[in-house]
Amino acid sequence: MLHSNRPILLALLLALSPALMALPSDKDAPVEIEADSADIDGKTNTTTYRGKVRISQGSMELQADKVVIEFEGRKPSILTATGNPARFRQKPEKDKGWVTGQGKTIVYRINSEELVLTGDAVLTQNDDSFRSDRIVYDRVKARLKAGAAAEGSERVKVIIHPQDTP
Repeated sequence: MLHSNRPILLALLLALSPALMALPSDKDAPVEIEADSADIDGKTNTTTYRGKVRISQGSMELQADKVVIEFEGRKPSILTATGNPARFRQKPEKDKGWVTGQGKTIVYRINSEELVLTGDAVLTQNDDSFRSDRIVYDRVKARLKAGAAAEGSERVKVIIHPQDTP
C-alpha cells in the first residue's frame, strides 16, 4: 500500500515551498543576498537584483540571473527568479538528502504559498525526480499539478529509484 502511494508522496515532498522544507533553524538565519546590481524602486514597490544573484538563508539557497521581489508594504509578496536555469536547493532535515529545483522561471507567491516552476522544470531529491514544462505546488491546498494539469504543454516524467530494503 505504501509503495503504491510513493510517487504521490515523493511529488509532494519534492515540491513543498521553501518555508515548509527548511530546517527549523533556517527561519532564524539571516537572509544574505549577493548580486552584480540592485535596483530598489519605491514607486513600484519592487527590488530587482541582476547578475549572478545568490540568495541564501540557512540551508536554503536560490541562484538566478535576475530576481525581482514585489512588496506589499514592507513585506515581500512575490519573488520571481529567472535564469538559464534559475535554481534552488534546501535541506529538509539534517538526515535527509537535498531537495533541488530548477526552471527558467521560479515564482514564489508568499501570501498564497504557491510555488511555480516553468520552462524545463525539475524537482529532485536524491536520485528521484519530477519533470515537466510547468510544475505548480499550492501548499495551502496541499496540491501539486504538472504538465497539462498545471496549464503546461509537456508530459510529466517521474523517475523513482527503488529503496534499499534490509
